Amino acid sequence: MGEVLVLEKRVSYSPGTDYDALWKKIISELFEEFILFFAPDLYEVIDFRKGIVFLEQELHKVIIKHKKGKKIADKIVKVSLKNGEEKYVFIHIEIQGKKDPDFAKRMFTYFYRLFDRFQENIYSIAILTDLSKSNNPQPFQYSFYGTELMYRFNTYKFNEEDIPSLKKSTNPFAIAVLAGIYLHQTEKNYHKRYEVKKKLLKDFILTNPNLKPDYAEALFYFIDYLLYLPHELTKQLTKDLSINIEKEAKHMLYSEKIKEAPTLAEYFKTVKEEGIEIGIEKGLEMGIEKGIEKGIEKGIEKGIEKGIEKGKMEEKRNLAAELLREGFSVEKVAKMVKLSLDEVKEIGKNL
Repeated sequence: MGEVLVLEKRVSYSPGTDYDALWKKIISELFEEFILFFAPDLYEVIDFRKGIVFLEQELHKVIIKHKKGKKIADKIVKVSLKNGEEKYVFIHIEIQGKKDPDFAKRMFTYFYRLFDRFQENIYSIAILTDLSKSNNPQPFQYSFYGTELMYRFNTYKFNEEDIPSLKKSTNPFAIAVLAGIYLHQTEKNYHKRYEVKKKLLKDFILTNPNLKPDYAEALFYFIDYLLYLPHELTKQLTKDLSINIEKEAKHMLYSEKIKEAPTLAEYFKTVKEEGIEIGIEKGLEMGIEKGIEKGIEKGIEKGIEKGIEKGKMEEKRNLAAELLREGFSVEKVAKMVKLSLDEVKEIGKNL
């Protein structure tokens, strides 16, 4: 049993955000949880204990002919079933800016290419992230003079999801779907997006004790990029979440996989800048302390020098007074003790 999974997205693109790659990344990281959430019937027959194998990109080109102007990310995954068989699971992710009347035909095209290539039973499901009620693809039908065909496929529609139920789910893709819904609901309101993004990251990831670290990291990266915010709001979000990151999710600070996510990148930048400021401030304090210390040392040294000089002067004056008492002339005493005539005369007056 193989599987075709198609994600259709209708979004207003944010600068630099590759929605296609985001879905591809989180599906790769949490593949088992992805199948459990979107295809529970298929999940029951896959033996995940035997592992999964993501096949090489070259094989994709055999199945999918990339159309010019289309952004496509796809994966082919080999899985083992509980009955011992090995099957291929094909995941096709496509970002679409508007409703596509040829969507059902395209689903059928992928189906018959897969079937022709692998000769396997194929489980098909389209995941429609567009919130528009009108985006309701019908089965593909073909009829030509007695040759008839109808191709039906499973669908998962974001616009039919119940938000309270998603919030109660323990599957990480419930949170990913929530983020996808909020992306559309906040398309023209960044301040509203800020609030829902903060709540998702804080309540459902950072402070959620039941969320495994690998789930948390994958979801944090996914949501942080999916729900794009301008730089100033990202800075504010970092400030608001920094305590939660440091207390409840410190493991994220050591994760190489998500350190470049916008909010965490801003966190590291802030910590670095604050560290530099503290370093400069500390350096100045130490410099001042060192300067004072040096000044004191210099002062003591100068004081000793002056003390010695003063002591020598006192000795000279005492010696001059003694010589004057012995009857030596002022001129003779001045020459002997190396004092000026005026200084010796002043000493003589005080005898």
